[in-house]
Amino acid sequence: MLIGYVSDEKYLALCDVALEFVRGGESVEVRSRATGAVHADLPPGDYSVALQKPGFGPKRVELTVTEGMEPYHFRLLSDSLLGYIWPKWVRAGESAEFRLHSATRYKLELFRYGLKREFIRAVGWFDEH
Repeated sequence: MLIGYVSDEKYLALCDVALEFVRGGESVEVRSRATGAVHADLPPGDYSVALQKPGFGPKRVELTVTEGMEPYHFRLLSDSLLGYIWPKWVRAGESAEFRLHSATRYKLELFRYGLKREFIRAVGWFDEH
């Protein structure tokens, strides 16, 4: 039975991702295929799903398996630096926040871009590990 697909943050299929489906003390382990497809013979019910692949952050998902269900889309974040400011732009006096994912510590600095790149200030070093 097709349970779902696994992809990275860019929606590219991930193969050989380890998935463990746990329900009532029993577990079933499967791996994703070259297309990212996840196939498993699971009876209907609620499962806790753990995903793991080297180079990506681990993930846990609660999933309800039913007959004829739509394939579930599992997404993993790579350990590379990924970030953005939200919202993408603001006016004077408004605020924005930075959202980053990193497997290692990083230094965040603020620059203004226009005719030339202008350093504003160092926000600081961050390490959540």
